[in-house]
Amino acid sequence: MSEAVFIGVDGGGTGCRAVIATRSGILGTGRSGPANVSSDMASAVENVLSAIEQASAGLDDLDITKAYAHLGLAGVMTEAQAASVAAQMPFTNVIASDDRPTTLTGALGDNDGIVASIGTGSFLGSKRGDVYQFVGGWGLVLSDEASAAWLGRTALAETLIAQDGLRPMAGLATSIIARFDGKANAIIDFATQATPADFGTLSPLVTQAAAAGDVLAIDLMGRGADYIERAFAALKPRRNEILCLTGGLGPDYRAYLSLFTSARVRPALGSALDGALMLARRMV
Repeated sequence: MSEAVFIGVDGGGTGCRAVIATRSGILGTGRSGPANVSSDMASAVENVLSAIEQASAGLDDLDITKAYAHLGLAGVMTEAQAASVAAQMPFTNVIASDDRPTTLTGALGDNDGIVASIGTGSFLGSKRGDVYQFVGGWGLVLSDEASAAWLGRTALAETLIAQDGLRPMAGLATSIIARFDGKANAIIDFATQATPADFGTLSPLVTQAAAAGDVLAIDLMGRGADYIERAFAALKPRRNEILCLTGGLGPDYRAYLSLFTSARVRPALGSALDGALMLARRMV
């Protein structure tokens, strides 16, 4: 192929996606397992390569080593991590970053604006020209407030508080303890081994209980919403700037947010995978 080839990759705690394209269009897509660099770099690299291999299946005339690739992967916290991931790729032209720039680029395209990305993890970010600014996204151990992982982990903690008799064992807490056959020790066993994605599987119990009027669940959603609004304010929104609320959990917070009710709130133009491909194309 004489035409330039581009590869975009979006990797996170629940899975990895890859797309191969030229300027003319998409050539192939692929999926694989989780690709969180901080959690497990070896597995992340393996799944990135697997997704790319799947995307390139049947493209026998494609010299993948000459492609321009941008990898947006959760858990890339340092330049050393980014360089290590890039060094393990078979491409001459490759950039590895965390998934925040790819998410913003996908959601906003060439526009300026602010994005609140609330999925397994969480962060807020602004894009103004080529300048990106971020709040959060440091991982579940110290950050990721309002995320599905944070919501699930916090619900477990509150359930143990109810188990100790410091709050009523009702509603959400009852649902959580039932999930573990009524055994508090089973919650501890789960939590000591759980990944962010594992904690995130409990978040639907919270959102469903909140929708049903449960006091504890509404309180947790309110705590998450408060963080989102404080982070949004820290990014100093400008007049008439586009706002996007994205991620699998993002829409669930809409009813709890006062700053995301204006007409300037827009749906995301695309996904983090779209953003990765856009950034790969900008490498040329």
